[in-house]
Amino acid sequence: MRAATEARQRGTGRRELTYCFGPFRLIPRRQLLLLDGRPVKLGGRAFELLRLLVERRGELVTKNELMAAAWPGTFLHDSNLKVNMWSLRRSLGDTQIEPIYIATVARRGYKFIADVQAVIGEIEEEPTLADPLPHSHPPLPRGIVGREADIVEIADLLAEDRHVTLAGAGGIGKTTVAVAVAQGFASRYRDGICFVDLATISDPTLFGAALVTALGIRGNTDIGLAAVLDYLRPRQMLLILDNCEHVLPAATIFASKFTTDTSPSRLLATSREPLGNTSEHVVRLGALASPRSGLGLSVDQAVRFPAVELFVRRAAEWADYEFVDDDCQAIAAVCHSLDGLPLAIELAAAQIGRFTPRELLVILDQKLGFSAAGTDDAPPRHETLMATIEWSFRLLSQREARLFALLSVFSDGFEAEDAVFVAEASGLTPVDVVTGLGSLVAKSLLSAQARGASLCYRLLDSTRRYAAERRQGDPACGRAPRRHAERMLALFEQSEEEWNWREPADWTERYLGRIADLRTALSWSFGEQGDAILGIRLAVAAIPLWSETFILSEAQARLESALALAKSVACDDLSKAKLACAVGWSLFYARKISNENEVAWLDAIAFARRADSIEYKQRALVGFAFYLLQIGEVARAITYLEEATSLADRARDSTATSEADRALAWARAFAGELSKSRPVLDRLAATRSLAEGRSRKDANEVYRFVAVRFNLPFVAWMQGQADYATRLAREAVEAADRGGHWVSQSNAFGLAALPISLETGDLGALEIFAERLRRNLERERISRWVAVERYFSACLRDLRGDPHALEDIRAAIDELIECRFLMRIGSYLGFLASAYLRQGRIAPARDAIRRAIDYQERQGERWCRSELLRVNASILLHAGETVRAEKLLQQALAEARAIGALTFALRIATDLATHWAATDREMKAVRLLAPIFDEFTEGFGTQDLVRASRLLTQLETGTSGVKTPKKTTPKWR
Repeated sequence: MRAATEARQRGTGRRELTYCFGPFRLIPRRQLLLLDGRPVKLGGRAFELLRLLVERRGELVTKNELMAAAWPGTFLHDSNLKVNMWSLRRSLGDTQIEPIYIATVARRGYKFIADVQAVIGEIEEEPTLADPLPHSHPPLPRGIVGREADIVEIADLLAEDRHVTLAGAGGIGKTTVAVAVAQGFASRYRDGICFVDLATISDPTLFGAALVTALGIRGNTDIGLAAVLDYLRPRQMLLILDNCEHVLPAATIFASKFTTDTSPSRLLATSREPLGNTSEHVVRLGALASPRSGLGLSVDQAVRFPAVELFVRRAAEWADYEFVDDDCQAIAAVCHSLDGLPLAIELAAAQIGRFTPRELLVILDQKLGFSAAGTDDAPPRHETLMATIEWSFRLLSQREARLFALLSVFSDGFEAEDAVFVAEASGLTPVDVVTGLGSLVAKSLLSAQARGASLCYRLLDSTRRYAAERRQGDPACGRAPRRHAERMLALFEQSEEEWNWREPADWTERYLGRIADLRTALSWSFGEQGDAILGIRLAVAAIPLWSETFILSEAQARLESALALAKSVACDDLSKAKLACAVGWSLFYARKISNENEVAWLDAIAFARRADSIEYKQRALVGFAFYLLQIGEVARAITYLEEATSLADRARDSTATSEADRALAWARAFAGELSKSRPVLDRLAATRSLAEGRSRKDANEVYRFVAVRFNLPFVAWMQGQADYATRLAREAVEAADRGGHWVSQSNAFGLAALPISLETGDLGALEIFAERLRRNLERERISRWVAVERYFSACLRDLRGDPHALEDIRAAIDELIECRFLMRIGSYLGFLASAYLRQGRIAPARDAIRRAIDYQERQGERWCRSELLRVNASILLHAGETVRAEKLLQQALAEARAIGALTFALRIATDLATHWAATDREMKAVRLLAPIFDEFTEGFGTQDLVRASRLLTQLETGTSGVKTPKKTTPKWR
């Protein structure tokens, strides 16, 4: 890829051999298949099969030749070839019955039958994968038979009813139909489809976590259903809850709350029994139609019945079966005996090749006693399915049966390497596993789909439950849960290392799909039969996943449990420090900042000190300091940050060290030490480049680029550089936007873009940034920024003349105080006091400014002291207390000058000059204001400089005839 990029930069493309067929382009050198210019995901072996077939288009390619191409030097059962060929056909949209591209030559091999053009030309552009979808989606169904009317009916019902439940026996095809509804009618749902596979959780208490994960809700530590309802309320989505029966109470509660809430979204549930809500519309999915016995049907007549069509398709895919008239009666009887259950029919059809249709019918009658199916005493469909799975299991070899049982330990999709690791302790070799996987897929006991360069396998819910019973009864499988947990540990320790260099989106896609098995492994590890130390190590290894995906609700609960356990067992201090830091950060984003956060950070500091880890001592000290800044303890934060920076090895610019420098500069700015803060922030801003964000390292650079630019504007604006501050804030917002750093962007909005827009009087920008922050919070809901957004939006309304905005400003401030998010609360109260004053409400203005000064002094936020004194003086002037007001303005001006806050000095001087001009002291007013105004080199369009300039102009041209005392033309002219 790099070479191609360099070639393009030199103005020349690389000449590539490309095979073109239909809408596809196959580029062998790059191992790339394109559909209308976009990459198609193929497993590595499926790609090799396609390449060989296309290169020998029109020729028979034998099974042995294909096996040699895909598995060179390895002997495997040909079921593995069928699995990969099936995956390839599905990627091409091909079918076995009416192939477009690949035809099966019975018992011999395959032939590529489509027209192919071989072209050698320049490829000018590197194709890129489509952006990952924001919501999870299930595997695509292979091909739907006999459900067309059901799909249309359900889709139409969802147009009218907010909750539809698709009920039916296990194996009836509920998931297939639900997915087909989603695929066929996705355009009806503006905000897309979200599929929640509840079969991946066994604990009903994880119901909320499963919804949060599937919906991609980030940043909210509340795993309750309220977070999900809040997320869905403004959206028009189709939410599919699949396999509700084993978490039915939780699903019922959610559905009840969902239907009584206001939302344009729709809920489609699948369950073996209805959820039981009064607003639920239940559709019972029936069996596939099959012909009655004795009709004497021909092939053409029989295949019109969906049950027969499904059987024939499945048999053709896996056994090259050709449907003939002589088999019609036997296949019809088999389908009828199996109650038209799609999964049972597929299990039976998978045995064609081993048995003829007539033999199959006899076996089903002898082994299962199904000859009376359809009579009043026929077994329920669930028993039919379980009996069919049992029969299929009994036909497996000993090794296949053991592998099948072992695979039930996986809660979600898994790869061959995972199965090999788990099965090793049970005496199965890698060849046993790989061969067995192919055989189980061929027998419909296991499904497979392409994921990246490999195949992802998955047990269906019914088969997983049966396999789990077999595993629990087999002593040879006793170590499977431990091996599963050890495999997850190895994967997530690998993810820790890859997190530093792999592209974030690729990393997330790779490991988020493992979260169901991570949950299972943690539950086992912390259970009675588990291994606490293994679980603690796994929780530590999973920290990057929770951090990257920002699923704080689940992270907090898991990490707190792991940390509590780590304190009670022989666990190393560094692991405890990592867990405590992670707990601290997860609590940091809670709606209400609690004392638990302080406990976590103090634990982290203590553990890091005992572990003698400079990196984690710095991380813990910086994290604790940010917590202290949030709750308004500036002086205490500075103390801890000074310790963090003293640990720095200046020969290396570590992330922890630079974060300590930035945090200390930020804290000193709040303390009014602008002269100490500004040089550090300038240095960091100059050294933070804007990387492309293609790897974790680059993404960290983006974060640091953004972070310093939401700290520095605060200082630059106070020092009189409004234009520079505005530019820095916009750079932070846009850089975070391009990199998808929504948390950082919210910080940039709340800490820089919105305050700067408000203070400079740019109401248009204030409106835009407030709206963007609202949209951001829909992506990643960070509770504290919700109240901040409400505050700035209410300020905007107040400045535009809305008399009711005042109460919303006050309510937002009260919420921030309740949540203990006290950073800048004095400044917010100062604005509230000014707003009251503009309405002439002196008493509430006095109360607001008193509270503001109290918070400012108590928190040590000296940066805004001069501004609050100015507002207080304004209130005194309106109350007629002119002498006290004038003295307070002079005190405020001295304070602003002392800390170097030029912008505040200008405001105060403008107020004082206005007062002096009104009391016939025009010359004194000009001498005060003009020199301060002349210190500015930018920001002349801001409200403060416009107001000062107008006043100076009025003083120069006033009836008193006062002229400027300066000999040269001042800037204010």
